[in-house]
Amino acid sequence: QQMIRDTLISNNHRVSLELYPSANLEEEQLQDQKIQISTAQSRMSDGEYQNIIDEGIKLKQLQAMEETPEVIASNPSLSISDIDGTPVEYPIHVEENFAKSGIQLVLHEVESDGIAYVDFGLDVSMVPYDEIALLNSLVALLNEAGTSDMNDAEFRNYIGKVTGGVSANLQVMSVKPAGWDDEIKVLPGVNILSMLFIRGKCTADKIPDLFDVFTKILMDVNLDSKDILRNALKSDLSGRKSSLTNRGHSFADTRLRGRYSVRNFLGEKMHGYSSLDSSAAVLEAVDADWAQFVLRLENMRRAIINGNRNGMIINLTGDRYVLDAAMEIAEDFLVNKLPVDLGNPAPPTPDFRSVEHPWVAPAREEMKGAFSSQDEGIAVPTQVAYVAEGGRMYDVGEDVSGSASVVSHYLSTGYMWDVIRAKNGAYGAYSKFSSVDGVGTFFTYRDPNTPDTTLGLFNGAAQSVLDDVESSALTRDNNAAITTAIIGTIGGLDGSALSPRAAGWEALIRHLYGESTISRQRHRNEILKTTVDDFIDYAQRVKSWREQSIAIVASLSAFNEMKSRTGQELSVLVQANADQEEDQSGEL
Repeated sequence: QQMIRDTLISNNHRVSLELYPSANLEEEQLQDQKIQISTAQSRMSDGEYQNIIDEGIKLKQLQAMEETPEVIASNPSLSISDIDGTPVEYPIHVEENFAKSGIQLVLHEVESDGIAYVDFGLDVSMVPYDEIALLNSLVALLNEAGTSDMNDAEFRNYIGKVTGGVSANLQVMSVKPAGWDDEIKVLPGVNILSMLFIRGKCTADKIPDLFDVFTKILMDVNLDSKDILRNALKSDLSGRKSSLTNRGHSFADTRLRGRYSVRNFLGEKMHGYSSLDSSAAVLEAVDADWAQFVLRLENMRRAIINGNRNGMIINLTGDRYVLDAAMEIAEDFLVNKLPVDLGNPAPPTPDFRSVEHPWVAPAREEMKGAFSSQDEGIAVPTQVAYVAEGGRMYDVGEDVSGSASVVSHYLSTGYMWDVIRAKNGAYGAYSKFSSVDGVGTFFTYRDPNTPDTTLGLFNGAAQSVLDDVESSALTRDNNAAITTAIIGTIGGLDGSALSPRAAGWEALIRHLYGESTISRQRHRNEILKTTVDDFIDYAQRVKSWREQSIAIVASLSAFNEMKSRTGQELSVLVQANADQEEDQSGEL
């Protein structure tokens, strides 16, 4: 034990390992591939080489072959009658001004085996728009720094000793405008909640310790921890750059959707490709003037903690006796532990379901110059592509039927799978629709084709639905395919049984979003009643979607090849190498 304490727990030695990518990686990989193919071919006889070609042709033929209705009918299947017509609901009780603290209490009584799950949320809308890039730095320090009487390792050990884990995170989400609770419409994207959550869990006897940890994290974490923050920011930036190469489809879809609403734009700015620039700028600010940077963080924390109580929320999940114990300790925490600036009280937090969030106006202005064109490419060293295309299918305020999700699912498991995955080799191909923004997208994952080839295949998606309507695949008399799509959509909607913590969090998000039980039941009913007419309507909306745009993550050579083949010009953002300070932009 003494050896473990000396060499591991109390050992402050650290190793920083920096990896610098090769600027010529793609060329090196392509050359290596050519050498391997040439070497393998040189070892084959003419007959062996021809046999490989013949086998490839047979494989293509098999991939293109449609299964007969008899084969499809022989597969085990469910019917609509097997589906529960009622959506999954989770217990929730809301109490305003809990213990006269001014803070909203939300309770979820579930079987939790004596575990208490506690989430404390604070509004961060008072943070100026030009400072929101620092919120991730604040969260990083809340999660990793020490306190006034414990270093970072000691504080993490203490948290692990008395709780099952505590973490801080940001939640920026769209909410329904006031009065839209029972409606399913495309949201304006200007009604937004922005909150900092401290989330933790513990056994019932450790609830006082859990709230003690909450107090230390919010008010006593040492923000003057340059090395900790710098390492956290560098690790986060490195992870994002790695994800850009390995999960480019997520960046492409986020980038594309960021053009259609302020809320989506904020998501792209904070978590998408744009965040690479902002994260690098924050690192520069840390190194340029640390004292000034810490002062900015201290002012931000002070403003959040001293925010008006009506912008805070405490969310408790657990067994009845656990909730009773947690409420008692929570009352002391909210009334006696949270500071109150009586000399300069914060103004009431607005009801953001009724008014625009203060970040909306400056974000809307920034949106005007954020995208150099509707069609963009992001160049990274990769041998595959991530191709996304989309457009607006429903206008703000327009009713959206649950059947839209069914047709989108049908496309993902049908045309996108059969044509783009099976026949053309993409590792993933998806159709995605969101009733929140009214935008539909198609995108691929690890796609070996040139982007223009995939875009051409996307163009056939809507027509494939209409063709299926004209054939025996989708008819009013034979709706087996529709039934399969409905069941798949419900499966994705319900998912698997949630853990107690996840159930309490899901119920809280529904509450904050402003979604009523009536709207969830209506959405489910519309899914279950999807007809061939809904398929026709969706396909026609795809064919005529508005503000159509493209976002692609691929190699520079892939964009060059695309231009030489089609003449199509994209605004290409070149991902900087590790020794470059900024990303570069250019026209191809």
